Amino acid sequence: MTSTLRLSMAAALSLALAAPALAQSSGTSGQAQGQATGQAQMTTTPATATADADAQAQADFAAQTRAHKLIESVKQKGAKTSAEARAKTEAKLETAAMKCDEQEQSAGDAKVAARLAAEFKMTTEQIMAEKQTLGCSWGQLMIAHCLDANANTELTVAQLWQMHQDGTGWGQIAAGLGLKLGEAVSAVQAEGRVAAGLAKPDGKVAVIHGDGARAGASASVGANAGVHAGGAQVGAQSGIGVGLKIKP
Repeated sequence: MTSTLRLSMAAALSLALAAPALAQSSGTSGQAQGQATGQAQMTTTPATATADADAQAQADFAAQTRAHKLIESVKQKGAKTSAEARAKTEAKLETAAMKCDEQEQSAGDAKVAARLAAEFKMTTEQIMAEKQTLGCSWGQLMIAHCLDANANTELTVAQLWQMHQDGTGWGQIAAGLGLKLGEAVSAVQAEGRVAAGLAKPDGKVAVIHGDGARAGASASVGANAGVHAGGAQVGAQSGIGVGLKIKP
């Protein structure tokens, strides 16, 4: 065997022996790199989630704080109206609510829901879910929607109802929202006729004027008590309401 042939065979044998070592080295390097990348991703993802959660918590706290201030402002302003006027308004609104609730017994829950849903521009499913979530009667929900639709406020129907549950009368709430009490009674009574099927729901909530009334409400009042405000409409709210509404 010539020396050249022996050298060639030795070189080939050296390469054959080195190949597994190189492959193992490459595999180990790739595995280490993959582990490092995976660890970096695992470290980054929890940090991002924590930051998002913190930001949401801060936003929720800010919303709750603002809602609390608005609620207290409404209570304080309403308390400045004479106790006699507030009491008379409260009695009339509660009477309208009870008449609305009587419709649930005579006409049935579904019909009352359908009528009020059409009036407040909601679906029947939405208003029934809202009633169930809030735990109020149709009459009480009707009052809350009527006031909310007319008032230029960031407070929701749910927050107005909660105020009432906490002991603030509807008369004080209406006055605190800057709505004229006499017109508030007339408007709720008009919506009560819708709930009773005596007036057709048209998606326009009966108008209430006042320094806190929503801009765009009709300035004219017709011959009947069921006149409606073209601009005073409540948007569809699922459960706990929904524009510039605050949801703590």
